[in-house]
Amino acid sequence: MGKEIELTTAQGERFQAYLTGSDESRSGILILHEWWGVKPHNRQWADQFADAGYQALVVDLYDGRVTDDAEQAALWMREIDQQATDHKLIAAIEYLARDGRKIAVYGCSFGGKQAIHASLLKPELVDATAIAYCRMETDPSKLANLQGPVLAIYAEQERNWPDKQHDFEQAMNEAGKQTESVSYDAAHGFTNPTSPRYDEAADRAAWQVVINFLQQKLAG
Repeated sequence: MGKEIELTTAQGERFQAYLTGSDESRSGILILHEWWGVKPHNRQWADQFADAGYQALVVDLYDGRVTDDAEQAALWMREIDQQATDHKLIAAIEYLARDGRKIAVYGCSFGGKQAIHASLLKPELVDATAIAYCRMETDPSKLANLQGPVLAIYAEQERNWPDKQHDFEQAMNEAGKQTESVSYDAAHGFTNPTSPRYDEAADRAAWQVVINFLQQKLAG
């Protein structure tokens, strides 16, 4: 459905992204991949968001690198140049938000961590954030900068659940910010159809929660 495009940061750095959905859409969503790099299911998510009426953009934070090897993925994640990544995130948000479009940011695992980070980079342009089974930001002084609500999706089979959920909800409460939480009896990676931990029922349920959240928060 979509097309590969090239975007340029304010610093002149070029990077790749997958764009789908109509330019006439009044709402957009930035999608951030897991530690594997951009895989087909990330583009499929974008196409599904486009079917729901959004313009969707998948940003490649790994510059074309993709792997199925967890050790390699972990290495790339640890070695990521966050400053250069921030430049990409800002450029992507600004691209989607052109013409006054309301936008949200969505990601799972590594992508979820980058999603909340992106929302904190340009809070004035991000109207909602949806994250799943990721490392959470729990500094209330940072979260206070958010200007949109956060939907947090948890995997109950993670060792640090429910403490992870409690800590994030407490931090968001201290920051005076709105968060919605939902959890599923599933493992980390349950939304990734290429993962052995994929849970189709939980994935479908979580997807509908995300769509409902976006319809509510990006309306108007």
